[in-house]
Amino acid sequence: MKKSTRKAPNLSIRFHILSTMIFLAVIMLVILWAFQGIFSDWIFKVTKERDIDRASNLIHDNFDSPEISSLISQVSIEYNLCIKVFDTATYTEVNGKDVLNDCILCKISQSDSLFKLWYEEAQKNDGEYTVVLPRDHFRDFTYNEDIFEGDVPEQEESENCIISTRIIASKGTEYLLVLNASVEPMQSTTRAIRLILLCASLFFVIISVAISFFLAKRLSGPIEKITASAKELQAGDYQVHFEERGPNEVKELAKTLNTTATELDNAAMLQKELIANISHDLRTPLTMISGYSEFMRDFPSEITAENMQIIIDETARLNSLVNDLLDVSKLQSGTQSFKITRMSLTKAISETVKRYDKLNSHTEYKIRFEHEGEVFVMADETRLLQVVYNLVNNAINYTGQDKTVTIRQDVLDNVVRISVIDTGEGISEKDLPLIWDRYYKVDKVHKRAILGTGLGLSIVKNILLIHNSRFGVSSELGKGSTFWFEFKIVD
Repeated sequence: MKKSTRKAPNLSIRFHILSTMIFLAVIMLVILWAFQGIFSDWIFKVTKERDIDRASNLIHDNFDSPEISSLISQVSIEYNLCIKVFDTATYTEVNGKDVLNDCILCKISQSDSLFKLWYEEAQKNDGEYTVVLPRDHFRDFTYNEDIFEGDVPEQEESENCIISTRIIASKGTEYLLVLNASVEPMQSTTRAIRLILLCASLFFVIISVAISFFLAKRLSGPIEKITASAKELQAGDYQVHFEERGPNEVKELAKTLNTTATELDNAAMLQKELIANISHDLRTPLTMISGYSEFMRDFPSEITAENMQIIIDETARLNSLVNDLLDVSKLQSGTQSFKITRMSLTKAISETVKRYDKLNSHTEYKIRFEHEGEVFVMADETRLLQVVYNLVNNAINYTGQDKTVTIRQDVLDNVVRISVIDTGEGISEKDLPLIWDRYYKVDKVHKRAILGTGLGLSIVKNILLIHNSRFGVSSELGKGSTFWFEFKIVD
């Protein structure tokens, strides 16, 4: 069966925020109406039953008080109850208070059989008895002993009258306390609440939609602008600016994208410089090799050792450039293997300086190594020597008129710092963080190096990062530069 290739519609973030807010408002309204419709009657009935319990306990606890009549009146008004107190010997009313418009107790007061029935039920239930029944049974005087024989259900949907009885013993006499509460007012109250709730719901929906539109615009506006700017960035416009406004998360995103755009712009510039510089460095030896080869082909008498040596030197320089490019690529991709062993850093640098002395015997360059004692470190000796070579080559290329390069070994606690110092023109403070990039040129003018290929500092950076070694540079214009790196000393 062929699968459907139909794509989901592309909906904006504004639509998602708006629909989510409206959906939330609808859910809240549904819950509110559900609670009002399902639980309001039950909550009202439970509240009334609790009021009756409080009133009954209060009268029971203060029944022997001389102020009992005043208390009954006060409780009756406070809880909206009809309260009657009967002497169980004669079932005549001895105290009471009516506050209900349609008091059931007043209608049935002449029928002592009901009070006897309630008294008997209270005796069976530890002195208390409560029944909830329709008020119509009392209005029509159909409430009788048959109710307790199952002819009338104990609870019905139209229940609206609560009768609570309690036996009180006082001074050798038993009294029957009867409290009557009506649930009927709840019906009109419920209708009023529903009307209020309907008006409030309509108002709430209107306000929710308005707030949803406002929030959707406020939240999605900055993101939509960021999206538009991101498309410009994707198209190659690295000068684009992302507006940093809106919620903190959006501001952080815009700030990150601004930083990314700046870095991409710098990377694009460095890429152009890299291509230009590599092209120059590749063209120079190729031109020399091609020129001397054609010269010796056309003039066989010029096939001399000196001309051949020029071709060999330029070939070696070309090979060195290609190898350095491969080294940078391998180091940055993490495919270069390292063999970490215990090595004498002092001895390795001393031997390197000796080799430079032989190489520079025909020049005026001086390389000095200042150290006290021998130190050992854990490192890949071949790669660490590559670091030293590249730093020394860089110093030779940029040192001053004295043509002196100093390598200094300083021991600080359990750390050894190797510093390579030149006496050249120095580097400005704004250029210092950028010199570790491939082929970065401070003066932007390509200068053919005396030694090396121009990729040395990038190789140094990547090797030291893999060794988790601290490194850096300090420089002062007109006084030279100091490149340094640190390793932990091992025994």
